[in-house]
Amino acid sequence: MRNKPDADLQLEYLKLKSASFDHVTGLPCVNTFYRPLVKILNRKQRIGCFLITIANGGEIEKELSFNVYDKLLSKICSELNNVLDSCGLKDQIIAASDPGCETFFVFVVENPPNLLIHSDFLEDMKGKLTESLSSKVSEFIKTEHLQMSEPIIMVVAKIIEGSTIVRTERQLSRELNALKMEIAKVSETQEYNKRILIKKMIDRKSIDIVFQPIVNAKEKTVFGYEALARGTDQIEFHNPDVFLNLAQKYNMLREIESVCVLNAIETLYKALSSNSKIARKKIFINLSPPSFPILLDDEFTQSLKQYEISPEQIVIELTERFSSQLPQENEVYFDIIKRISKHGGFEIAVDDVGTGYSTLERIAALNPQYIKYDRSLFKNVYRDSLKQELLKTIFDFSNKINSRLIVEGVDNQDDYNFALKLGVEYMQGFLFGRPLKF
Repeated sequence: MRNKPDADLQLEYLKLKSASFDHVTGLPCVNTFYRPLVKILNRKQRIGCFLITIANGGEIEKELSFNVYDKLLSKICSELNNVLDSCGLKDQIIAASDPGCETFFVFVVENPPNLLIHSDFLEDMKGKLTESLSSKVSEFIKTEHLQMSEPIIMVVAKIIEGSTIVRTERQLSRELNALKMEIAKVSETQEYNKRILIKKMIDRKSIDIVFQPIVNAKEKTVFGYEALARGTDQIEFHNPDVFLNLAQKYNMLREIESVCVLNAIETLYKALSSNSKIARKKIFINLSPPSFPILLDDEFTQSLKQYEISPEQIVIELTERFSSQLPQENEVYFDIIKRISKHGGFEIAVDDVGTGYSTLERIAALNPQYIKYDRSLFKNVYRDSLKQELLKTIFDFSNKINSRLIVEGVDNQDDYNFALKLGVEYMQGFLFGRPLKF
């Protein structure tokens, strides 16, 4: 019986120790440093404090999954050490704001006194930290072959000094809370500005459309083109993933996708007037499930009539990126698009098959004219037996439901040869052409 209190005490100690560390990065949490920081301030030494965060971390984690996001945070943590070491700083402390979060504190101690910590130093370090961390994130994205929103690295800083009239512990706590409030304020301002920019994109219809060929590999002819959106006003909004994610976040996805669709129709009309070769080609236009009613809008139907474009030429690609994860909601979406396509005379393609929420059973019930096989599953298929088996399964499935399989991401000759030998007829990828303006 005497051992039980000792066991309980040991358990509580382990809980306390676990709560004081961020298990993702291995960093101690900031509360563990309060006592040594108070001692430094009581010695009349100043402390340079930096608060660093990924402002849109929650959105990015949803895109990447928490496992990949954990890897990104670990990369950022290691880069923090590299930056500080390269600046010749010795007495620094790096801490997690809270367990598992994307916010870090860096404390740089003035040593010797009055020789290091000043406003110019803070501004210089803020610039170095922002630049280096952004570079590390870009390198991570490239290395991992990720498609994701651009992470927003934010750094705020201040000098903390001790006081003779305020208890140091409370003063330190207030200063750190003030930094958190400052970064929240800056983040809120940035969010407002981004919302305004998305609204301007919609109002000005400032979205370019480029087209990537889809080929009939057996006949060696162009079968159709996929219309792809590109932002025009802001460099950071050029990538459609960025502005579409933001539009969804701000409940403006339908409005911005309407601009994309209408601009695609207008661009197609202008191209048809100068290039008769594309007159009978299919045009694939991406649309997320919540935006399906666009196809019934007067503006869209009048646009088709005005530009004399046949609905039969248009294939609506269902992008599952913005689908609901609830099967019953996707059933409703699929039922709506079936009725809309029948009413309007459009064909349907299911995009990113193999990675989204649609089961083969649900795709069969939708009975699309085209199935687009995701590029990430096809890449280097010629040397990956598991990818080969998956492709064969989807190819056989498409034949059974009388859908044409279009393989995306055909970027090299070896992958092309494998797909052609399997019997795949329709392909899309850099091997045949990059997205270009008509």
